[in-house]
Amino acid sequence: MDGSPPKEYIFLCAIAFLSILSGSFVNPLLSIYARRLGASGVLIGLVVAAYWTARVFLEIPSGLLSSRRGYFPPMILGLSLITLGNLLCRFVRSPYELMVARAMVGMGAPLFYAVAMTFVVDLFTAERRGSAMGFFQGVEFLGTILGSSLSGYIVSLLGFRDAFLLSSTLGTTAIGLLALSGIRAKRRDLEAGSVNLSSIAEVLRSRNLLIVSSSIFAEFVMSVGVLYTIFPLHLNEGLSLPLTLIGLILAARSIGFVSSMFTMGPISDRVGRRPVLLAGLAATCGIVLVLGYLRSPPLLALAVFSIGVSTGAIWIVSPVIASESVRPELRGAAIGAYRTFFDLGSIFGPVMMSTMNEAWGIKACFYAASLIILVNVPLALLLRERVTSSAS
Repeated sequence: MDGSPPKEYIFLCAIAFLSILSGSFVNPLLSIYARRLGASGVLIGLVVAAYWTARVFLEIPSGLLSSRRGYFPPMILGLSLITLGNLLCRFVRSPYELMVARAMVGMGAPLFYAVAMTFVVDLFTAERRGSAMGFFQGVEFLGTILGSSLSGYIVSLLGFRDAFLLSSTLGTTAIGLLALSGIRAKRRDLEAGSVNLSSIAEVLRSRNLLIVSSSIFAEFVMSVGVLYTIFPLHLNEGLSLPLTLIGLILAARSIGFVSSMFTMGPISDRVGRRPVLLAGLAATCGIVLVLGYLRSPPLLALAVFSIGVSTGAIWIVSPVIASESVRPELRGAAIGAYRTFFDLGSIFGPVMMSTMNEAWGIKACFYAASLIILVNVPLALLLRERVTSSAS
C-alpha cells in the first residue's frame, strides 16, 4: 500500500492475527477431536458445521449493527464470544457439547470479522481498497500459517483440551488490544436511519454480489467440506500420517493463501477484479481434482499450497466486489450478505462431504467439490466491473 496506514488499521491487523492464530491451533484437527469424543459419519460433519451454522444468522445483522452502533461494540462482543467458546471447548465431554461450544465461537465470528472488513473498506479509497483488504486478510492468515503449522505439535504436546485453553488466552490478549486500538472513537459517517432491514432486499438485488456470493459458497463447500473435514481423517486413518505431519500439510494451504493475499489485491487494483476471480476459480477446480489422487506427503503439501494460492485470489476480490456493488451506506450489509453465503457453504459442505464419503469414498468428494467450483466460472464471466468513490 502507498502511504502510511492509520494506527487503527495496524491495531486491527494485529488483533485479527491473534484471533485467527488462536483458532488455528485446533481447527485443522477438529474432526479428529470430534472422532475421539465419539462422533462418527455425518455427526463429524455436524460438529464442524456448528460453527458456521451459528454464523449464518448474524452476518447481515452484524453489518447493520455497525451502521447503527459503530464498529467497536460488535467487535468487542464478537471477540468475547470467540474467547469464551474456545474456553468451553476445553471442558466438553461429548460431540453435542462440542457443537454448542463451537456454535458460541460461530456467533462471535461475524460480529468481529464482518465488522472488521467493513471498517477496512470504509477506511480506504477505492484505489487502495484492494491492497488494504489483501494485506489485512494476508496478516490474518499469517496467523493461520503459524497456528496450523504448530497445531499437530501443540495438540501432541498439550492435548486437545489445553490447546483450547491456549486459544482462549490469546483471545483475551486480542480483546485487550482492541480496547487500546482507538477504534472505539471511530463511527461510520452514515445516517443511521438510512440503513434498516428493508435494505437487505436492495442488497440482494445486486447481480455482482450474487455472483461473488455463489463463488465463495462453492469455495467453502470445498475448503470446509473437504480440506477441513474429510481430508484430515483421510490423512490420519487412510494414509496413517501422524498429527504433526497432517498439521504441516494443512498449513501449506495457508502459506499459499497468504502469498496470494499480498499479491492479488494490488493486481486486482490494476487489472480488475473479474480476471483475478476467474483465474482463482479455474485453477482451484483443476487442483482439487488432482489432490484426490495423491498419496506422497510432499506432493500433498504442494497441491494444498497451490489451492491456497488459487483460493486466495477468490477471497481477496470477492468482499471488495461485494462492497463495491452497493451504495456506500449499504457496504456493511453487502459484506454481511456475502459472508452469509460462505457460511452456508461451510454448513452444507461438511454434511454433504461426510455423507458422500460414507457412501462412495473420498474421491467422490473431490469430484463433487471441483464440479461445484467449475459451475461458477461462466457465472463470473457475467460480472460487471464497477469502481466506486471512497466513502471515507
